[in-house]
Amino acid sequence: MPLFRRRALAATVALGLGLSLVGTGQAPAFAGQAGSPPIAADAPWTGTVKWLVGHLTVDEKLLLVRGGTDPDPHGEAGYIPGIARLGIPAVRHADAQGINVYKDATAYPTRLGLAASFDRGAFSVFGRSVGTEGRALGVDLIYGPQVDLARLPTWSRNMTSLGEDPYLASEMLDEEINGIQSTGLLSQVKHFTMYNGQNQATPSIVDEQTARELYLRPSETAVKDGRVSSVMCSYATFQITPLESKPDYACSNSGALNTVLKGQWNFKGWVTSDYTASKATSDLLAGMDQEFITANLSPAKLKPLVDPASATYDKTYATALDASVARILYQYQRFGLLDDSGYPRSAKTHVKPIRKAPAKVDKSAGIATSRELAEEAAVLLKNDDVLPLSGKGGVALIGPTADLLPSSPGGERSRGFGDRNGVSPYDAVRAKIGSRAVLTPGLDRVGTTVPATALTTPEGAPGLTRTEKDASGTVIGTKVDAALSGDQTDLTRGNTYTWDGYIDVAAADTYNLWLQRPIGTSSGNPSAYNKGINPGLAQGPGTGETGTLSLSVDGSTRTLTQPSTILPNTYPNGPTVNGQYLGLTNAGTKLQLEPGKHRITFTYTPAADTAANPTLRFAWSPVQAGIKAAATAAAKAPTAVVFVDDANTTTTAGDVGTLGADQDELVRAVAAANPNTVVVLNTGGPVKMPWLDSVKGVLEMWYPGQEGGTATADLLFGTVNPGGRLPITFPNSTTPFTGHPERSVGQDGKITWSEGLQSGYRWYTSQNVAPLYPFGYGLSYTTFAYSGLRATAARDGGLDVRLTVRNTGHRAGAAVPQVYLGPSPDLPSSIQQVKRKLAGFDRITLPPGASRTVTLHITARDLSSWSTAEQTWVRGTGDRTVQAGASSTDLPLTTTVRIR
Repeated sequence: MPLFRRRALAATVALGLGLSLVGTGQAPAFAGQAGSPPIAADAPWTGTVKWLVGHLTVDEKLLLVRGGTDPDPHGEAGYIPGIARLGIPAVRHADAQGINVYKDATAYPTRLGLAASFDRGAFSVFGRSVGTEGRALGVDLIYGPQVDLARLPTWSRNMTSLGEDPYLASEMLDEEINGIQSTGLLSQVKHFTMYNGQNQATPSIVDEQTARELYLRPSETAVKDGRVSSVMCSYATFQITPLESKPDYACSNSGALNTVLKGQWNFKGWVTSDYTASKATSDLLAGMDQEFITANLSPAKLKPLVDPASATYDKTYATALDASVARILYQYQRFGLLDDSGYPRSAKTHVKPIRKAPAKVDKSAGIATSRELAEEAAVLLKNDDVLPLSGKGGVALIGPTADLLPSSPGGERSRGFGDRNGVSPYDAVRAKIGSRAVLTPGLDRVGTTVPATALTTPEGAPGLTRTEKDASGTVIGTKVDAALSGDQTDLTRGNTYTWDGYIDVAAADTYNLWLQRPIGTSSGNPSAYNKGINPGLAQGPGTGETGTLSLSVDGSTRTLTQPSTILPNTYPNGPTVNGQYLGLTNAGTKLQLEPGKHRITFTYTPAADTAANPTLRFAWSPVQAGIKAAATAAAKAPTAVVFVDDANTTTTAGDVGTLGADQDELVRAVAAANPNTVVVLNTGGPVKMPWLDSVKGVLEMWYPGQEGGTATADLLFGTVNPGGRLPITFPNSTTPFTGHPERSVGQDGKITWSEGLQSGYRWYTSQNVAPLYPFGYGLSYTTFAYSGLRATAARDGGLDVRLTVRNTGHRAGAAVPQVYLGPSPDLPSSIQQVKRKLAGFDRITLPPGASRTVTLHITARDLSSWSTAEQTWVRGTGDRTVQAGASSTDLPLTTTVRIR
């Protein structure tokens, strides 16, 4: 987002959310922080909670500590039953990047992209937008934000993290939590803790100083500053040494949950397990308060231990159950969820609901917020005088995500509005320059329907022979389908269909063969919530039509995969009757085919309970022919823009991520045909760019949400000036894990985080290794100069760092001054230190030629290091270096300050 528009934007967004703006001295792009409700001094054992716990039966207490079944399904991730006689409501929990339920909610950029904004105010508005929509959609709690740091550069969950730096992550999640909870929606941060992409079943061994300074810090901020309602324990197995004597699963880890979280941090909320993360009933004693999916706190297992009438009654478990229930009920009280009309005066909550839930989602406000966030998130990585585009003479738009908006992958995100998800970058560019925008995907993930002329039955007729069997396996009919275009009306749920014949290939090539089905979950419960939308329908990976598919070519069974993470509701054509776009799953296989006929057989059994009408589309796309066509189109245009995305798959190998299949080859071919080639990245993290020297521009858009198509076009054409900075290092071939398998996949039955504090940019700095692009890096269509660095002692024991930033270019734009702190000479060698660490930043907008002096505060905590020997924070005294500039490697200003 161009920050010269920030005031108008903040007003627009705030009005849409029903918020008032609070100006700040440094004028963030968005409005300032809204607050979480206060925590009572006697929490969680307030008078209200004591009375409730005293009046709950054992069975009622057990209801509150386990996930239940919603009688009115909203499509939420979790449900806790209510207890009407005591004014305790049912509570619905939702995932996570936006609101993930059956109904439409705004789809935002992924959090890694949002972290690239380096804009605290943006996170506050994001949180308020999510909170307001959650309330409107009948949700009470959201599983977010994610507090895990991006340790492994290839972890698929990096895209939902806030990057690799604990200070940046903490600053942003503090704003988001306060924003969410200011609306009355509860925030539950995840995943506590040491959940950073490693194999979760293998114990991770982490030294205590590293844990405290890096991986625990975001969670600590969430608790102490964000005043978060609850915390989710993760799947990880870990040991913090020497704090803990042995490794434990996260939900069984008393050292992390009881000692640190509830003890040292004085956390008054509750701890929920991630799905299936609870391992034993004793997790209740270890600090877990609520479980989902597993049955360790079920009546069958826990009631015999907590019921005074039971022969196996255990007071320790009964006390722990009461404490867990108290923590849950206190947060209900704190957020005004309890109906205390029947309580005695001594038990009244004295808390009113924070805000009345809106009647419906404000679509226009969500559109404005999502678009501006996508603009702020964009990071310009390379620009050899090719951007912004003029559009004169035309632009060739190439690549799989040019016309398939990669809104946001993964099963935990909000799905956006169908009509908005349909606005691809190509659509948005075409709206700017009309027919001068020429689309040639090159790599076609939709494919074209295999025509009847390329299909032959075993008997030699055009088309394929279809055989239908009922659920018992009895053949009930055969017919010939000339082609399978996905518009069948005669497929029956639960029956099995086999198509047999030959596919005639005219030219040798690598072919993608696609079998595409409609998305739709089990028809489920046509509840009151779902009236007006098709019952049970949902979009997204993991919620597709649950029938089975198989494919055989030339007698060989092929493995069917969905090779991309493109949001399925970008797939082609048409909303449903209620305005939701459902799209198609895109299972396929890739193989080399020579000219001639090839025997092909595929079988489809639509699920008996699918809500979608069963259809099947058989399509193909030749790879080399597609790349050749893209290069030809590129050669005819003044500029070519190639849109590519990554596979975004989990690995613990610690290497560098790659683009999806054949995309590097596509970029090389286009760049060879047109020297003015720009690449737009839609990735969930860092990727290799072997073609980098052959292209003139690279724009990282991440997964940009439902308004990403419009935002991308505005950035390419200079309507918006990119101002994002990388929240994660983009490595070359060398990473902190190169040559250190003990840090990634593990050795001798454990994963040793032997890099310690030298994670991310800290490692590259200490090892003098040049990454592909450093942490904090990002270009602009203007330029900036930094001067006048001065550091002085602050009253709170920290430092105030002043510097002046000047816009030396000809466009208004966003600068992100960053301050890095060097090590203390006085700390003993037993305490780890790094060469530099981020200790301050801001995002400011400047017109051409203007300058501004900013003050960035370094806290006393950030001047300190954790001493494991002394079990406390130790101030790093002595002469310390303070550096400032535009990134972790571009620091033109240096001064020394004496810390006393």
